[in-house]
Amino acid sequence: MVQADGLHREAAFLSNQLHTFRPEDVEGVMPLIQKIIEKRAEWKEVRLKHEHLKKFGEMPPEEAPKPTISQTVETSGSLADLQVSLSRLNVNISKYSKKLEDNPDHKKAAFWTAELDKMNALKRELQQQIVAAKYART
Repeated sequence: MVQADGLHREAAFLSNQLHTFRPEDVEGVMPLIQKIIEKRAEWKEVRLKHEHLKKFGEMPPEEAPKPTISQTVETSGSLADLQVSLSRLNVNISKYSKKLEDNPDHKKAAFWTAELDKMNALKRELQQQIVAAKYART
């Protein structure tokens, strides 16, 4: 958990440096954006391992990592695919928010909250990828 917190702080620190670049300095900002994406991917991997350990009491097997939505989106790389994924994610976020609003005492409320947190984190990641794709296009 400490490792995840450290990676989160590093990514946040890098994100806070984005404002120092001029809007037209695409070449200069791209390495920083790539570092942020890498830190977030590392953070996500550590968090997934921690959640697996918490849930099953053992570390996940290393030989067959399960691809996540963001990994499949990253490989496609097109701006349109990223925007479609973001739209679908926004729909799911809306659905889960509505479920929690209507039934806050439901037995699955904790699960819905956890899923909503994951989707919001993925949404931020997709938004960063969209920004990076737009900078790469111009």
